[in-house]
Amino acid sequence: MRSKPWIVLSLLAALLGASGTAMADPQGTWEQGTAMPTARSELAAAVLDEKIYVAGGMGHFGGITAFEAYDPSSDQWAELAPLPERRHHLALAGLDGRIYAIGGYAGRFLSDTSDKVWAYDPVQNRWSSVADLPAPRAAPAAAAIDGRLYVAGGVGPESQALWVYDPAADRWTDSGSLPTRREHLAAAALAGRLYVVGGRWSGQGNLAVLEIYDPRTGTWSRGADMPTPRGGMTAVALGGRIHATGGEAFDPGETFDAHEVYDPAADRWDVAPAMPTARHGLASAALGGKWYVIGGGKKAGALTLVSLTDRIEIYTHTEGP
Repeated sequence: MRSKPWIVLSLLAALLGASGTAMADPQGTWEQGTAMPTARSELAAAVLDEKIYVAGGMGHFGGITAFEAYDPSSDQWAELAPLPERRHHLALAGLDGRIYAIGGYAGRFLSDTSDKVWAYDPVQNRWSSVADLPAPRAAPAAAAIDGRLYVAGGVGPESQALWVYDPAADRWTDSGSLPTRREHLAAAALAGRLYVVGGRWSGQGNLAVLEIYDPRTGTWSRGADMPTPRGGMTAVALGGRIHATGGEAFDPGETFDAHEVYDPAADRWDVAPAMPTARHGLASAALGGKWYVIGGGKKAGALTLVSLTDRIEIYTHTEGP
């Protein structure tokens, strides 16, 4: 396989003693699961009751309403009640028996930023509307912590606001500002904290920033930068660490298979086995000690629509730090 520049630079930095990057190489294996029924990019995924739910995204002709669930125990997909409207570049999170679909673009392509939030009841296989976001937001990231939803980053007014949803009160509140403005980012909850990683912003390009929010104190801290700056990526908490992969760069037009792992205790990133299929606009979820990476586009930018994937690739950590 041809060497990739980001791997060479990351390892060189480690050899020179660069802060935050380690030479350790966590080991694991990738395998392929049953293909998703609907090939798409710019979708979102969440876990609820031992299943992975995947919503929306962009098909060959723009935004779609597809909503499907993957059962890891049987390696099978089920098609469920579609989203009420076309939606792509949305966020998805599972909390207290429901799946929440948050914001996104409602237009066929990159238009009509939405403030709508829907809740899905898996028992009734039905969507219902809940309180709107305080302002429209597309390409954000979301995670559930201690009975609340946290939404960070994205495109739209108040793009740096960190919004928190209380399902009992059906109300959103502003919990301060994300320190670094960005969209097409990723977020994951680990040990009661929100880890917000990567993304991009107009005029700045791809970002490697890792920022950590502690809801108990209402404060942000800065972690070591991710070795590979990237937007259009995905990340999860798995085994006490943050795993990140995928993403794209516009100049040159490329997608990433780089898989990097953040250790909060050491404040460092390790290089892990690369994802089999380089792609961006993908979604992922961790369940049962495995990481399920789903969909996306194999080519960057406008070529996304001619390179949509239905792949689900599954990572299992086997040894290493």
